[in-house]
Amino acid sequence: MSPARLAAQALELLGPVDGPVAVLGPDALVRAVAKLATVATDDGAAAIVCFIGTPLDVLTRQAQLATLRARLVSGAPLVLVDHNQPRTWPRRFVAAACLVLRGLRPARARHPAARELQALGLRVERLRFAAGERLQLVLARR
Repeated sequence: MSPARLAAQALELLGPVDGPVAVLGPDALVRAVAKLATVATDDGAAAIVCFIGTPLDVLTRQAQLATLRARLVSGAPLVLVDHNQPRTWPRRFVAAACLVLRGLRPARARHPAARELQALGLRVERLRFAAGERLQLVLARR
């Protein structure tokens, strides 16, 4: 999925935001979000976090998410974008192949992103799939 399309879907899931959006992820995604919304340099009214293409390092992820959570006001929305394991075998095979081509293990798609946000004290509101269920977009609030 292109960074522009991913940015548009993440911003749509965030909904209307009064203020800048903090973005944690690849530079291409930050640039794509900047074309559609104001990107926060410090505190944000909302946040988008993208772990697509990154190896699974739970401690680093939790530290990054906790730091970002502290920068958000109470009730602020956050969208987490991560790999997902599709439910049907054909899609699951394609998703696994995509991960292997990126140098990641297929098990990377089974990380429970929504539970990770809940463990950090964020309230998960919605889960949306994209790219043939290969990606998950999780909406949570501080």
